[in-house]
Amino acid sequence: MRLHTVRRSDVERLAAWLPAVAEQAGCLRWASLDAVAGSVGSTHVLTNDDASAFIAFQTAAPERDAAQVDFLAVVPGQRRLGIGGTIALGVERRLKSKADRLYALVPASIGLALYFWLRLGYRPLTRKESPPMPSSNTSVWMVRSIP
Repeated sequence: MRLHTVRRSDVERLAAWLPAVAEQAGCLRWASLDAVAGSVGSTHVLTNDDASAFIAFQTAAPERDAAQVDFLAVVPGQRRLGIGGTIALGVERRLKSKADRLYALVPASIGLALYFWLRLGYRPLTRKESPPMPSSNTSVWMVRSIP
C-alpha cells in the first residue's frame, strides 16, 4: 500500500467518510470538509491510493527528536483488515531519518484504539513519563521507537 500527500483528486473520496469518522472519534480538527480540502499537498497529512485511510502527524512533537500521530482513520467497512497498521508503519518508515520515536495519544473513548497501537508494538506511558495532555481529555500516550 502506497502513501502519498492528499491530492485534489482524493478530496471527494475522503470527504465522503472522513469528517463523520473524525467527529465520532472526537477529533474535531478533521470533522469539516474545509479541513480535508485544506490538507491538499501537506507533507504531514497522507492517504493511500484509494483514499480509504488517512493519517495526520507532526514532526518535532511532542519532543524535538520525536513525531506524533494526531489522527489515523480507516473508512468504515474496511477496518480490521490491516490497513491502519500498514499506514502507521508506513509513516514510521517516512519519519525514520527525522524522529527517534513516534507518539500517539489514544482517547479513552475509543477502546479498540489502545489494542490497535499495542498490536503494533507501542507501549503506554505512565503519567510521570507522558508529555502534557492536551485539554482535559481522558487519554493515554503510547510510544514506540522507530526501528
